Amino acid sequence: MFRNSKLLFWTVEILLASLVFYLWREMGNVVTPLVSVVNTILIPLLIAGFLYYITEPVVRFLEKHFKIRRIFGILLALFLIFGLLILGVVYLLPILINQLTSLINSSQNVYSEIQSFVNNIAKNPAIRKLNIQSTLQQLNLSYVDILQNILNSVTNSLGSVVSALINTMMILIMTPIFLVYFLLDGYKLLPLLERTVLKRDKLNIANLLKNLNATVARYISGISIDALLIGTLAFIGYSVIGLKYALVFAIFSALANLIPYIGPTIGLIPMILTNAFTDPQRMFLAIGYMLLVQLVDGNILYPRIVGGVMKVHPITIMILLLLSSNIYGIIGMIIAIPTYSIIKEIIKFLANLYDNHKEAQEAKKKEEYGIIEK
Repeated sequence: MFRNSKLLFWTVEILLASLVFYLWREMGNVVTPLVSVVNTILIPLLIAGFLYYITEPVVRFLEKHFKIRRIFGILLALFLIFGLLILGVVYLLPILINQLTSLINSSQNVYSEIQSFVNNIAKNPAIRKLNIQSTLQQLNLSYVDILQNILNSVTNSLGSVVSALINTMMILIMTPIFLVYFLLDGYKLLPLLERTVLKRDKLNIANLLKNLNATVARYISGISIDALLIGTLAFIGYSVIGLKYALVFAIFSALANLIPYIGPTIGLIPMILTNAFTDPQRMFLAIGYMLLVQLVDGNILYPRIVGGVMKVHPITIMILLLLSSNIYGIIGMIIAIPTYSIIKEIIKFLANLYDNHKEAQEAKKKEEYGIIEK
């Protein structure tokens, strides 16, 4: 049914995403409090699941090729991950802090640069009648006023800040615990289902679960490797061009690249905003370089690394990103596509079951009709 019409399949995709989005908006007042409670457990689970699919291949490799017991392989993999994090904190964090501090200090001059740029435009006789300077004054866009408004907002919502800090601490504590349990028992789940619930699996559901697991694993490990490559290439390119704050912009590009479809564009925004008025020549060089990197990544690296797992129409992707960003922010945007792909595969599986059942019923009717004729 779905295989015969791509138009029908894409239409169903878009309508399904739109329906979920509409229901979420209509039920927002009811669902939002529930989501805020579930987030405390769900976000650590999602992060731990993401890390599980990255570390599981390492643990399996150590277990298979070096004959290391799984528990020791898990400890070794975790030691490797946290060791790299510690090295990053020790060597990269001071550089990152210095660059961020310098970036924040230099941002104070951005407004004056923008104002000077607008004033030069305002001198043009063609738009002199627009009175841009008075408009800017009415908008009250000074750096001090913006910073004061931010500080007032933080002060007025101190309870929210404390709550956010507590939630962050819970995430940092619970994520490693969930990850250890996933690594210890995650691979046992499917065999356990095959021995119990799916003991008489006439519908071949076990094979569906294996395919879904392999799809998610390939997708998460693929986008992680791809993001690491993009971040490394961005840092090298920005450093060679001589761009300030190269490490900050490269890390942001790597993280933004985890977001499908629009991530590479988002990754360029901080670099463009910072250098548009201070160093436009290097900015354009950096944009050209990153466009070339994204061209190579989109046509060569990404298809090979991810393996074409994400087969979703671009309009559906935009709707999913809009919906997921409103619900779970950045994490939602990262998991939206694989989650939707899983749901789509399940729907396709059920549709095939229905088609096969319908064909079997028609064949049975024809057989019975043939017997009656005899």
